[in-house]
Amino acid sequence: MDLIIELARVIGLDPKWAASTAGGEYKSACPACGGDDRFYIQPYKQQKNCVGYYCCRVCKKSGDAIQFCIDFFGDSVQSACDRLGVTLQEKPRYSTQVLPLLKALKKQAVHKPFEVIAPSTEWIKKAGAFVNWSHDQLLHNPGAIKYLTQRGIPLEAIKLYKIGLCPRTLHRQRTGWGLQDQGDSKYIWLPEGIVIPVINPNGDVIRLKIRRKDYRDGDEFPKYVAVSGSANGLNIIGDKSCDTAIVVESELDAYALHYAVGDFAIIIAVGSNIKNPDNMTDYLAKQKSKLLICYDNDDAGRKMLDKWAGLYSHARGYPTPVGKDIGEAIQGNVNIREWLLNACTCW
Repeated sequence: MDLIIELARVIGLDPKWAASTAGGEYKSACPACGGDDRFYIQPYKQQKNCVGYYCCRVCKKSGDAIQFCIDFFGDSVQSACDRLGVTLQEKPRYSTQVLPLLKALKKQAVHKPFEVIAPSTEWIKKAGAFVNWSHDQLLHNPGAIKYLTQRGIPLEAIKLYKIGLCPRTLHRQRTGWGLQDQGDSKYIWLPEGIVIPVINPNGDVIRLKIRRKDYRDGDEFPKYVAVSGSANGLNIIGDKSCDTAIVVESELDAYALHYAVGDFAIIIAVGSNIKNPDNMTDYLAKQKSKLLICYDNDDAGRKMLDKWAGLYSHARGYPTPVGKDIGEAIQGNVNIREWLLNACTCW
């Protein structure tokens, strides 16, 4: 019985078989910190009180099937046991009533926002130096400036958000950035590509992503790489007092949007279509009278809309009229500001 796999699908994950470890191992994105295939589930692994185990290799969130229900459905211990049909301190058993209830669980799933964890002081220092260096590299690269300008991020915006360019793949010692080695992994991977920082109002770099230049469809590694040690959570850009919040998947689309409409909207970059809101994002989403989900025009984008619409009753889908996403819409000569002003006016 692989109930933990079914429960993972309820919250929007798509676990894929990866190995025969512990009777079968499945990988997916992490519902807590995103990523690509960093989250693994072993549905047949025997635990003390139930069957099934999960773990994220990055944020280290882990536990048995009971803990899975606590972490991602907001269950108490008892309600988690009821959901799974198990009794503590006894040999795990499944209730014959569990499977017929799985469809109902999709409507009952309770989101439990995860807490944002800030990076270490040493990491912030190293990341800040890297951002300054990469920003200078971009300012001397006309090709990169042209690419960003075409996506709605002109030179003025590049400077405003300190977007950079890593001109070649780099590896830096984890310990030098205030991180512990992870098994055989002793280095931080800084791939060649566009460097996208998240900078606090006090000037500290708290999160780094790099859009890989050499990414191709079907690649083993994601298009956007979160640099090890970055703060978890979503990227919130702009004035938190704005009455409108706009949610997009890509960080580059988020900066293009903020540059266009930052005077009346705060922008939230999810970074992954299945990633759950953190505690700060959850608070802001509930406070805003207008919550626009500018999802990508593809199956993954529609899954993202379903997730946010399920979490927040006032969320409305608002895909671009042209192209797959914000970047393509801008390249298709869509006036993003007018398009979004119209959405807010007609709310």
